[in-house]
Amino acid sequence: MMNYDKITRLLHWGIAVGIPLQLISEMLMKRPKPGRIRAEDQIFFFEMHEWVGMIVLSLIVMRLIWGVIGMGDGRLSKLFPYATTTGRQGIMHELRTKVPGWLRGKFEVPEKEDYIAGTVHGLGVLLVLALGATGAVMLYGMEESGKMLGFVHEMKEVHEILGTVLWVYIVGHVVMALVHQLAGHKSLQRIFTFKGQ
Repeated sequence: MMNYDKITRLLHWGIAVGIPLQLISEMLMKRPKPGRIRAEDQIFFFEMHEWVGMIVLSLIVMRLIWGVIGMGDGRLSKLFPYATTTGRQGIMHELRTKVPGWLRGKFEVPEKEDYIAGTVHGLGVLLVLALGATGAVMLYGMEESGKMLGFVHEMKEVHEILGTVLWVYIVGHVVMALVHQLAGHKSLQRIFTFKGQ
């Protein structure tokens, strides 16, 4: 059964708190635009979105650094198994052996070599990294009036598209975690507790 080291769990906690705050603040904020009048709460949530975004970006970067260091179960090979021949073979094996069971409602206990789950988590890390990076470009490249030109405006467009993708990812991620939890796999306890390692 797959377990996570304390640093990975701590980083996951921070990311798991930060991302919903980002999604909520995005719904309640109004970003500055030339001539736009914003209510105080819209300004508050915009500023919250900016700074929580930078915190989440920092946590994602720390997660990747932790993966590069390769300590515990936080190593990058778990997040990006498709980067190695063994990982690609593992993904193909799971597609052949596990996915047919999923279609029949049979979900196995996640194992240490869970290549598909690792790939999905890795893609989520890359998605949040891209959102944070494009958000940082906006934060530091936007004029005080809210005007965005050239590259900064293009990054705003990318940021908005990725934000929609993140909603889909988060819903899918939560649903799968609940499916595993209901199947008795104790997925939530393994990622959100600090017992063990």
